[in-house]
Amino acid sequence: YALGAQGFVEGRASGRVDVRHFRRVLDRIRLVQLDSVNVFSRAHYMPFFTRIGPYDRAALDGWLWQSGELFEYWGHEASVIPSEHHRLFRWRMAQALKWTRLKELEEHHPEYIESVYRQVEERGPLRTRDLEAPGERDAEAMWGWSNGKVALEALFLRGRVTASDRPNFIRMYDVPERVIPKGHLQAPEPGHDEALAELLLLAGEALGVATADDLADYYRIRMPAARPVIRRLAEAGDLV
Repeated sequence: YALGAQGFVEGRASGRVDVRHFRRVLDRIRLVQLDSVNVFSRAHYMPFFTRIGPYDRAALDGWLWQSGELFEYWGHEASVIPSEHHRLFRWRMAQALKWTRLKELEEHHPEYIESVYRQVEERGPLRTRDLEAPGERDAEAMWGWSNGKVALEALFLRGRVTASDRPNFIRMYDVPERVIPKGHLQAPEPGHDEALAELLLLAGEALGVATADDLADYYRIRMPAARPVIRRLAEAGDLV
């Protein structure tokens, strides 16, 4: 049952693979994680291959980044997610979580993040190095981001910018209005628990068989928030 839910029992595509096959995979698994590991192949290419067989990677890239049907955000880590689900992640965007480098940037250069946003708005899509005064990266640290990268990632987390492309796995930043269709950006936003409930149900459909931890982890929802929603869904018979 779990293999069926994940799309492993339908058989590989016969004939020419096109976007219909790519959509079929996303309809099953709901999101595809992006990962920088490339020992064999970038991680997001493999879920498609294992379900539909050989395909044109350029065709997949075009669909992922140019169709408007998907957007990148923090789903299960950095992930490509159907644009229709944008509304389900706005609670996460609104949390505006901060990390040490971001706090330091805001403290010492409070105007910098807004200046970066204006550059993206006026000249996007942009890479970090395209910014005016992006700052220096600490080459000795794994996450030694420059100030420009910290600012862009903060804006990305908050949903104020998004990724418009990934050439050579480099994130190109642009404003959502130029990437995500208007209908999805303006779709009514559910309440926090309603959004969690929808995400947990999507996770259940994608997994087929899952523990509560599995359901929560699919979209990286913390268990203290997920547990009462899972209990409510189970009591209502929505999760069996």
